[in-house]
Amino acid sequence: MLRDARTAQRVTQQRASQRAGLSQSTWSYLEIGGDGRTTLATWNCAALAVGGRLDAYVRRASAADAPRDAVHLRNQELIIRTALDGGWSALPEQQIDRQAATSRSADVLLHRRRASPEYALVEVVDWFDDVGRVVRDWDRRLAAVEGYAIARMLGDDVMPITGGCWVVRATQRNRRLLAEHRHFFHARFPGSGRTWLQALTDRGHSLPAQPAMLWASVSGERLFPARLR
Repeated sequence: MLRDARTAQRVTQQRASQRAGLSQSTWSYLEIGGDGRTTLATWNCAALAVGGRLDAYVRRASAADAPRDAVHLRNQELIIRTALDGGWSALPEQQIDRQAATSRSADVLLHRRRASPEYALVEVVDWFDDVGRVVRDWDRRLAAVEGYAIARMLGDDVMPITGGCWVVRATQRNRRLLAEHRHFFHARFPGSGRTWLQALTDRGHSLPAQPAMLWASVSGERLFPARLR
């Protein structure tokens, strides 16, 4: 996380270590994990040097000043804000099926009315812990969105169009994982991230037929296409 914060600011290790009052070798050591001998004061100086806070890097720290899912929430907010220009209405954490054993809410479900109503399932991935499980669940969730959309048809409504994409936090770990397994991810997400971004931000672009991946910047300020080919 320290490394991600530094690279997000486009600051070199040398510059960051100078801000923190540490040697560059010490900073480099911190970025690969440090050890039990590294003091909390040193970690705190390093975090402050790149605009962070020590308690944000401690997994079990009190969340009195921020919710535990603050990073996830920031990316949901980014998606909703980005999709406003495309005429989308957002339903974050919307339940998309009623099966007690499998029910799970959508991270963000987007909806807009065009010639055919459109529903987009946007999944937010902050951290991959079990890639296979998440991918296996993806098809079921897309099918659940289709059922959700059909259940809301009225009168002479035409069949809705449904689709989905993943928004992955652009940490170095996630970037490296996708690069190392790009053929796997491209096989499941063959669509164009650029086309998806256009559909989210432009009312004139229809919902893409194929799923794709987008990156969310580490700071949670912008979305940009993931290139998997």
